Amino acid sequence: MTSLGTVFLILAGILIGGASVLDLTFRERMTNLGHRKALLLGGAFNYAEYHKARESHGWPAWPVYLMWALMICGIALLIAGAFLHFGTQPVRNT
Repeated sequence: MTSLGTVFLILAGILIGGASVLDLTFRERMTNLGHRKALLLGGAFNYAEYHKARESHGWPAWPVYLMWALMICGIALLIAGAFLHFGTQPVRNT
């Protein structure tokens, strides 16, 4: 039977993966608008520029907030799942 920690780790992977897919779509939108630098810089994506473009093109704001919510919940589940799956002292318990 699968432990709760394993379930949390799997859910964390799904949530963080969903957030990364949303981030990829934001980068693709900015690339289509001519902001090639935003896609090439990787982690230095400027969400302020995205929000300016979003307002001018009429894109909704909720996907950005959903992405951040998925990322925060995914990280929280990752930490909780690691503690539940491996324990608080994983090296000493082996």
